Amino acid sequence: GRSRSRSRSGGRDRSRDRDRESRGEVTSEVLSLESSEIAYLLGRNGSTKQKIASFTGARLEIDHRDDRGRIEVIGTAEERELARLIVDITLQQKSNTKLVLDFDKLEARKDVVWLDVPRDACGFVLGAKGATLRGIEAKYRAFMFFDTEYRRGDKRRLYILGNNDARKGALRECESAVSYKMSGNGSLRSWREHNMDGPRYTEDYSRRSGSRGRRGRSRSRSPRRGRSRSPPRRSDRSRSGSRRRD
Repeated sequence: GRSRSRSRSGGRDRSRDRDRESRGEVTSEVLSLESSEIAYLLGRNGSTKQKIASFTGARLEIDHRDDRGRIEVIGTAEERELARLIVDITLQQKSNTKLVLDFDKLEARKDVVWLDVPRDACGFVLGAKGATLRGIEAKYRAFMFFDTEYRRGDKRRLYILGNNDARKGALRECESAVSYKMSGNGSLRSWREHNMDGPRYTEDYSRRSGSRGRRGRSRSRSPRRGRSRSPPRRSDRSRSGSRRRD
């Protein structure tokens, strides 16, 4: 049989697809790509492939024994069309070049909304290495990207693709971030504390945050007290153990 990449939910996905296939809703198509492009779409531990599936509802199957560079896309016609678009944009982003898209056609789609973000707030919405944007994507299962060539005054256009709930939730959160940043109220951390609906970072960003904590920014006390450079003063030992570094 064919060897394909699988996720933990793969069995449930295939069962769901068989049900939809029996009703004539699901078909498949094959995308022919370079091996380097397939590796990029797969991502670490299949993370990029899983995110595209989450954004679109389509399932992507990769046969690792097939050296012709093919991905099978399984879903409804609407899901597969959205998957093709997101695959195209993702691969263009890989090369860090100007996006070649028909933006008029993109903006005419029913599954797209956009937000014109002031230049001074773009970095705030993106976050460090894109972590804030990825957090919002993961929270709402929406695909988001900036058109860096778009200019209207000092603004850049942010596109949000996904189903109705995904678009509304992601747009609302981005509008909140922009409003908070432009009001001069401060940092991303203060926005998250102020806005209880702020992005919940997951996966790689959470691990990076944890690694920073282990270097001394953790809110819990280190168990390696015996390796301090100098003994604590008597007054220090009498203080509460709840003291924390900011």
